[in-house]
Amino acid sequence: MSTSAPNQIPIIDIFAGPGGLGEGFSSIQVNDESVFKIKLSIEKDVKAHETLRLRSFFRQFSEGSVPEDYYDIIREKSWPKRKALINELKTKHEVEWENADEEAWNFELPYPEEYDKDDEKRGGYSPEEIASRHILIDNRIKQALGDNKDFLLIGGPPCQAYSLAGRSRNQGISNTDHRVHLYKEYLRIIAKHQPAVFVMENVKGLLSSEVDGVKIFQLIKRDLRNPSVVFPEFKSSGYRIFSLVKEPLELEEGQPRYKSDRDYLIKSEDYDIPQKRHRVILLGVREDIDIAPTVLTEGSVTNLIDVISDLPSLRSEINRSFLRSEKVKTDDGQEKTKRYYKKEKDSDELWQRLVKQFRSEIVSMNGFLPGSGPTKLPEYHFKTGSEFINCDTPKQGNPLAEWYKDKRLGGVANHQSRSHLIEDLKRYLFASMYTKKYGKFPRLKDYARHGKELLPDHENVESGKFADRFRVQLPDDPATTVTSHISKDGHYFIHYDSAQCRSLTVREAARIQTFPDNYLFCGTRTAQYHQVGNAVPPYLAKQIGEVVLEIFNQISK
Repeated sequence: MSTSAPNQIPIIDIFAGPGGLGEGFSSIQVNDESVFKIKLSIEKDVKAHETLRLRSFFRQFSEGSVPEDYYDIIREKSWPKRKALINELKTKHEVEWENADEEAWNFELPYPEEYDKDDEKRGGYSPEEIASRHILIDNRIKQALGDNKDFLLIGGPPCQAYSLAGRSRNQGISNTDHRVHLYKEYLRIIAKHQPAVFVMENVKGLLSSEVDGVKIFQLIKRDLRNPSVVFPEFKSSGYRIFSLVKEPLELEEGQPRYKSDRDYLIKSEDYDIPQKRHRVILLGVREDIDIAPTVLTEGSVTNLIDVISDLPSLRSEINRSFLRSEKVKTDDGQEKTKRYYKKEKDSDELWQRLVKQFRSEIVSMNGFLPGSGPTKLPEYHFKTGSEFINCDTPKQGNPLAEWYKDKRLGGVANHQSRSHLIEDLKRYLFASMYTKKYGKFPRLKDYARHGKELLPDHENVESGKFADRFRVQLPDDPATTVTSHISKDGHYFIHYDSAQCRSLTVREAARIQTFPDNYLFCGTRTAQYHQVGNAVPPYLAKQIGEVVLEIFNQISK
């Protein structure tokens, strides 16, 4: 069983992902001791759980005493060999590994079968299964907390149902979508275990989401204020729901009142985060705790180039080229597009030749002149990157260098470029050169204006729905929101440096999300991207943790 100092504030973290929220809280120290202690984190995704557990192992040791075995794992470039090294921790550091395994729990929080009755792929849980799972969850929470009554609950129910992009694709939100109701599992844990404070995170789209004409955000706030309305069997205390960025206009029957729901929206770029990530984050304080929390202190703008330019330069990989497409009939009589590709063998020579050729073609297009970008490509020492690269990073000029840096690391992990379609390389090169010339990324109409061959073979090219399908990240601005979609392709996350002609790596995305460089993401590269995109920026979580700490300091007086 994991142990902690008696004055540490216990945390239960649900829907934990790879652990961004927990990392931020855990990083807060007073007199070289962590003031928050994660007692239990629950995550259903297997690869995110592996990341979560490995980081928990790291936190079992005080600063400076982490065993070299951990760093050997990060420095290993082969994922199968990494996995073998992780398995060796079980015997080399048995107690610490058991603590980490106890803390990080790979478990799916239940949702009712009725919400998914038409979805055979996902299924649901029967009432009996739900009851059984609730018993397991409640026992694990009780076991983790021990005698601690005043604890912190953190987490964010899955947000795909509320995201603006998801709603656009799915034509709105249906009451039969189980993801709409997963916040009730968060609410049930509040009602049953009554934390002193909770922090609940979700997407901006939550503010405008509706089901059957009713605003979901209003329902969630109502339920969080009085969990016993939904779960009367627990006779729960009520909660006051605060914004972390705006002072309330007044207290109305004990509840803080704000000008609008948008006052609960945190714009990450206002708080030193190199990313325009806008999220709804609610701070709940149990009604018997008569404390009004402070709000976050605004910081300075941190631009993308400031946090990723000191990472090793890479070139993209090449995997295939486009041959042709044709319309074919499916078995059910529908028409779909079938595309044919040729497999290409990646090499430095092929990449250099293609990029040189593409650059020459692009500068001769309408709107481009010689001088739009470098014609001589640099030589690359690190080629296409690796799961670990020996290098000196971050540099002193990086505004978050102290946050990212681990002097024992000696390099950077998860920094390997993606494989791209040859035709996409030309689009990426055009996009980055265009952005440098005009200070904005091109829309699809700009591709068409400069050269029809730049347009992708895609059904939505003419529709205008995805006019920004290829988006270059501007160097002198915070990045756009890193989402889980980055795991599918890199089109929205093209590197600003045309010489590199590629999309962002996992480590660059992790820097944007403010994960420390010694935070290792487990699994395939696709799984790593997915984890990074789903996380809360740890450096923002740290600032939220400092607000929460003030509340607990007053509770203990």
